[in-house]
Amino acid sequence: MHTKSQQIPFILFITFLAFSTLASGQTNQSDKPLFYGASLYYGKFQVHTKSLYPYNGTNPYGVEFEISQLLLTDNIRETFGTFIKWGLGLNYVNFTHEDLGYSITGLAYIEPYIKPRGRWRYSIKIGGGLAYMSHPYDEMSNPQNLTYSTQFAFPIFGGASAYYYFNKQLAIKATASYQHISNGGIKQPNLGINYPVIAIGMEFSNNYYMVPPKKKLRQFKKDKRFDLLAGYSLKEDTTNTNNLQVATLIINQSWQVSRINALTLSGLIEFQEIGDYQESIDQWSIAPLVGNEFLLGRLRFGQQIGPYLLKGEKAPNQLLQNYYLRYKINAHLMTGVNLKAHGRVADYLSFQFGLMF
Repeated sequence: MHTKSQQIPFILFITFLAFSTLASGQTNQSDKPLFYGASLYYGKFQVHTKSLYPYNGTNPYGVEFEISQLLLTDNIRETFGTFIKWGLGLNYVNFTHEDLGYSITGLAYIEPYIKPRGRWRYSIKIGGGLAYMSHPYDEMSNPQNLTYSTQFAFPIFGGASAYYYFNKQLAIKATASYQHISNGGIKQPNLGINYPVIAIGMEFSNNYYMVPPKKKLRQFKKDKRFDLLAGYSLKEDTTNTNNLQVATLIINQSWQVSRINALTLSGLIEFQEIGDYQESIDQWSIAPLVGNEFLLGRLRFGQQIGPYLLKGEKAPNQLLQNYYLRYKINAHLMTGVNLKAHGRVADYLSFQFGLMF
């Protein structure tokens, strides 16, 4: 009988043999090769508030399967300054505590390469998705779990990977990332699950491909952009049973500093309903925000931080963070989602629509 610790190397070995066999049969050439991967996860639960101390020392573990596409066209290299992957993943994570249960997650991600050639290759990786959560908070059956209270939640992550290629089709990889899961304030409690992860895995392609050699990139124009966005969210009131509306207005100025980076300066104006209040200054918040924005084709992934100038009653501390993913519909229209947080605790997830000038 194999123990769990004995089974993991055995599973990796069998997977390695299977990938080797599949990779050896490749014959077709492509500038957009497909890759198939599998990884094993091991992490450490982060206790970011005293309420979560019972989970101190727990170590989430799991497995992920991925399909990705490496884009080797000149247009991609000119846009991003490097070659990139984009991909989809499906993972299972056991949080190793009966209160927290497990998650099954579908993910989408983008992966720009820092070094795309040679046996050793390096990349950064960011993404998010939708997770099924097995053991949400329940007042009667699971009252200790304050991390999530809905059956579905929204994971986001960021990290870096190192690959070693045995040949162009077969590689082993190691990934270090930081994972966050919450429901975006839709329902309370919602302290969230945060955990850094180390993942070891392998990937293969049955496409034959050549990574083009380095070449001097064309000069690019550093754009400036002015955005005006309106946002809307429903979040659960902690003292009542009804959902409360949140409306936001964001004024944003963006200055491109590299092919894939821009600096941002924003102003946030926010209105949050408070229980039975009809009109109150306590329902309003105003804050300036500064941050970085990744320019990923039509996608914009941003991270911002700033202090409240006017702090509403619902704000627990003086600093807030914004994380957003926005999509350029055309030259003047933009839509996306925005996660507002205080520290490691999500406040709410809003949907946005706006204009670009």
